[in-house]
Amino acid sequence: MLALAPTSAHRIHEIDTPLIPATQVIGRLGSHPTITVPMIACAVPDVDGIWRYLKEPADFFDVPLPDRDALHDALTRFACAAPGRDRALIAATVTLLEIDGRPDFVVTGSVVHPVRSTAVRVAGCDAGLQVSRATDPVWLRMAARTTSRGAVDQIQRWLNHDGYADGVPTGTFAGAPLLGALVFDTAAGLVGIDNPEPTSILDLLDRCGVTSGVRRVDVRPVGADRAWWISPSFQTHPVASIDDTVFGVDAEVHPPFLGSR
Repeated sequence: MLALAPTSAHRIHEIDTPLIPATQVIGRLGSHPTITVPMIACAVPDVDGIWRYLKEPADFFDVPLPDRDALHDALTRFACAAPGRDRALIAATVTLLEIDGRPDFVVTGSVVHPVRSTAVRVAGCDAGLQVSRATDPVWLRMAARTTSRGAVDQIQRWLNHDGYADGVPTGTFAGAPLLGALVFDTAAGLVGIDNPEPTSILDLLDRCGVTSGVRRVDVRPVGADRAWWISPSFQTHPVASIDDTVFGVDAEVHPPFLGSR
């Protein structure tokens, strides 16, 4: 993993350098605005989109925010020093922290293998499992844009313990998966569904040019030939089953919505 910070001092912190002092951990536990986005090595991602995303929780929690130039500088330096071969896919996380008494952006990331041949299962889940939704109060939606992700981490551990990669609630929000995104190969073409809060994985991948040709839907289609699951770290797996629905799995079939890398 690579970490670059801060923008103002133009230096790279070593892994053993503490970025967050103890007083900040105690005073602002889990309230640091953050976002994870896909990016192509050597290419700067959507600075304006990331800026707008981080500004909302920063304003809500009264966290000082550097200007856009600081964000552009941090992302540019990370893009130039990013690990992996040219055109590699990287999951990059931008977090607003206080460095040496001043607010600044820290960018970390790792290379992602965009296609995995291992098939995954998606569970049918209790609708009471709590993840952020567009209908939530503002404070809940803003909290989901910070480093406080305990509830989501707990759901992921529960699912993984039972052999599932993700879950689909069986109640009001039965369409979208809890953690990642689903893409289906149907007679009407490729359709996809995910939860747009706190970010839409499908939209992020579209914006950086990794995916194309996926029409958004609000409910899971009936009679799909194949399905793929995209993880929060932007890895695509074939789907073996969703709740009681079984799908055909052919590891040799490249997801048609992904470009070859």
